[in-house]
Amino acid sequence: MNIFYSARHGETENNTAKRLSGWIDTPLTENGLVPTEAAIKKLERLPRIDAIYASDLGRAFITAYEIACGLGLVAQKIIRLPGLREVNYGDAANMKSADAYKLYPRLDRDTHYAPPNGETLDHMQRRAIATVAEIDAQYTNATILIVAHSGIMAALNANHTGQDFGELNISEAYTHEYVARFTIENNHITSFEEVR
Repeated sequence: MNIFYSARHGETENNTAKRLSGWIDTPLTENGLVPTEAAIKKLERLPRIDAIYASDLGRAFITAYEIACGLGLVAQKIIRLPGLREVNYGDAANMKSADAYKLYPRLDRDTHYAPPNGETLDHMQRRAIATVAEIDAQYTNATILIVAHSGIMAALNANHTGQDFGELNISEAYTHEYVARFTIENNHITSFEEVR
């Protein structure tokens, strides 16, 4: 069975401004990779990492590169996948979170609600699970690192626990230094736990 580790991207300008990003590729802050150093310390205890995947958004790829450098894996190819993107907030993207939730009160709360020009949490969760299942099918007994977004980790965890995805506040669910360990089997997340 493959073992997956997931880390969140570094702190972005939209994170500090309390704006929703989704598919908007907001840059990392000046100190945005400081929390990544804590994630690296958690990951450096692993005996090996066989593959590194990242969301194709810049904030995740840059963080994945920083982690690879910190672990001495500079030669390791980082495979970027759009299936690992955060939820598409559509017209709510780049809005202040408080304003977006007033305008679209079901946003991030109703699993089957899509903001104008965006996608539902359900769609994002199915996309994330399918992407991880595709990665899983390519390896045997491998250790795989995924660098993505808080929403992706929330999607995986909700699938594991059976919790309704809309009950989670995906934009605040996981810190920038959070690292999770998880497994997948038959398109279901069979374990999900924090690495401390």
